[in-house]
Amino acid sequence: MKRLKILSLTLAAVLLFSCQPAVQSEAKVDLSTYNLNLATAQKYFASFSSEDIESQKPLLCPGVTHYAPFFGSEHAKLEGTLANSKAWMDNFDDISYDDSKWFPGTDDSGKLNGSVMTSGSWTAKSIATGNVIKVSAFHTFIFNAKNQIHEARDYFDATGVMAAAMKID
Repeated sequence: MKRLKILSLTLAAVLLFSCQPAVQSEAKVDLSTYNLNLATAQKYFASFSSEDIESQKPLLCPGVTHYAPFFGSEHAKLEGTLANSKAWMDNFDDISYDDSKWFPGTDDSGKLNGSVMTSGSWTAKSIATGNVIKVSAFHTFIFNAKNQIHEARDYFDATGVMAAAMKID
């Protein structure tokens, strides 16, 4: 009788544990393209903070499209993108991008595609008034095969930044 109990418990345990799903290892994710593009995006922001327009040029592909955060603004190509950067640099000092988080982007199906997304806070000092502004921002970058920025989109309250920068107390 005791053997029958042991045999029954053993059989029940085998059946119970055999019904557990197999532990699957996570699929390997190749982030090599993302990491190359991430380095480009971070260099781009570093050159913006150091106000070095010349070091931005090789990071942008000749066919770049930039979507600025200003309400009603049109997208810009290479010369317009550089002009937009220069306008910010001409009007602000002590530009920094802090509290940043960087993320790999995906295509419409959710598959990693080498694009880069970032959120953080821009801080700068208006040259005209001395006002210090700080704004939360989100940016996305799509790259070409040479790891140059092909498309850049900026999301933040640019109009509010300008109003705060020019505010006179």
